[in-house]
Amino acid sequence: MADLADAVADELAEVDSAHAKAYRANAEKLRTELTTLDEEYTAGLAQCERDTIVVSHDAFGYLEKYGLHIAPMVGLSPDAEPTGAVLGQLKELIRTEGITTVFSEPLKPALGENFAHDLGLTNGVLDPIEGLTDATAGEDYLSLMRANLQAISTANGCR
Repeated sequence: MADLADAVADELAEVDSAHAKAYRANAEKLRTELTTLDEEYTAGLAQCERDTIVVSHDAFGYLEKYGLHIAPMVGLSPDAEPTGAVLGQLKELIRTEGITTVFSEPLKPALGENFAHDLGLTNGVLDPIEGLTDATAGEDYLSLMRANLQAISTANGCR
């Protein structure tokens, strides 16, 4: 993401050279903030009771970088429906791993909420940051990612 910000800043600087310095300074600031966020995830997920999260759809694969295993109910499409076989596998995984939380998403919460409710588990929320809701309209990428980290840390018993 930081490399993308640098590329955008370079393009904007070419188009609007009068503000080139500001574009590049903002990109550098974002790089620093993203580096800090990465360090927070590394530290925050280093010592957890569990290393697996059950999510409504497979939008969180990038978290595997931090040692998490992602167990999605459906693939990349949030509009897909889970199969009975997948739900059965997830139930077994939840039982064997001691998972306490199923994560849903703000824009389509029912899938995760219903599965969590059916199993008597906590329903948490992870934001894939694909769209803002009324509740998150004042948020940005960094704040939503920090909220996701907090949710995972709580669910997985991280210290």
